[in-house]
Amino acid sequence: MFIPKATTTKKIKDLAIVFCIFLIGCAGSTRPAKLLSESDGFGDIKWGAEISALKDMEEDEEKKSSGGDLVWYRRKGDTLTMGEAKLKNIFYSFWKGEFESVWIDIEGDENFEALKKELIEQFGKVGESERSMQERGKRIRRERKPTEPGRAGPVYAWWGKSTEVWLSYSKDRHKGALTMNSRKIREERRDYEKEKEREERLKKREF
Repeated sequence: MFIPKATTTKKIKDLAIVFCIFLIGCAGSTRPAKLLSESDGFGDIKWGAEISALKDMEEDEEKKSSGGDLVWYRRKGDTLTMGEAKLKNIFYSFWKGEFESVWIDIEGDENFEALKKELIEQFGKVGESERSMQERGKRIRRERKPTEPGRAGPVYAWWGKSTEVWLSYSKDRHKGALTMNSRKIREERRDYEKEKEREERLKKREF
């Protein structure tokens, strides 16, 4: 389990683009490998931790969600490194006030390879696959409309009982993202959002 240390962070610029690359890449990934070492959170923050109990979090200025249930934060003093890899940004998402996932931006082939090596050493080997971007946009909801992200590259995935880990990278843009999320909270969120969508459809039919 990685524990961030003190450093300064930079402002988000291309998060929406990388998010698009990541989601489409996940659609074409191979079967996720089982985590060799289970993680129940990120750093010293456990999945489900209440945002009200974390005094070093700052809400991100550029909100990625149009709704109020999912809110993204930065953590004061995060170290932007994992092993030999240099990270661009670290973001923390809280759904209904509970810690759901962490999102990490990376740039450069060297940093991607270093991060991949670090994850494989911790979580174990996993296969990779590549997929075109023809279905871009269908899997993205409640996000800002991104610009054309280019061709998706390798996608790596690991699953544990409580945690999912995804690493995606665009070879064209030399940018990628690592995300780790709580399986339990993510499933609760998906069920909740499906129910909201169903209720919205019913309301429209009434008119």
